[in-house]
Amino acid sequence: MTELRVVIPDDIAERLSSEATERGTSPEDVAAEVLRLHAPTRPGGHRYGFIGIVRAKPGALSVAEAERLLKDHRDEEFGR
Repeated sequence: MTELRVVIPDDIAERLSSEATERGTSPEDVAAEVLRLHAPTRPGGHRYGFIGIVRAKPGALSVAEAERLLKDHRDEEFGR
């Protein structure tokens, strides 16, 4: 096991502490669980667990294309 020191904002520390109290564990254990659940996986795995939950229709906009249209103020093209 590796020890890691992380500096976090006070409000996040308070949330971790509150959650730990409710669970009867330490804030460090709660933080470790959050990291286990949300840290990138090994190469070849999905970085975000929610990716792939929904399938887009053929010809649907990609996220990158949608972001580009928004940036160019062309959001009227979202209906295509």
